[in-house]
Parts: sequence; C-alpha cells; structure tokens
Amino acid sequence: MVDHLTLMALDAFLIAVFFSFLWKQEKKERTVYFWKVFGALMLGAILLGWLMYPFPRS
Repeated sequence: MVDHLTLMALDAFLIAVFFSFLWKQEKKERTVYFWKVFGALMLGAILLGWLMYPFPRS
C-alpha cells in the first residue's frame, strides 16, 4: 500500500516536470525551475498539513 506522502511526492514530481518543460527552454533553466516547483509543492503541502493538524476532523 502506498502512503499519502509518496503519492504527494509523485504528484509534485509530475507537475514540476510538466511545468518545467512547458515554460523553460534550456536544460539548466528547466532543472532549476523543476527543483523550485517541486520544493514549493512539497513544502507547501507539508506546511499546510501541519497548520491544519490542530483542527478536529468531522
């Protein structure tokens, strides 16, 4: 069984690859942009989950 963090990382990876090939032309630009988007998606999701942790589930 795959956990939520692995699926989130896979989703972030695929989105970062797609947008880096869509918006950047050179390999170095793509690589830098990929890591920026991947990091922003992963850190943003973890931060948002951490901020929502104290709220009860319904």
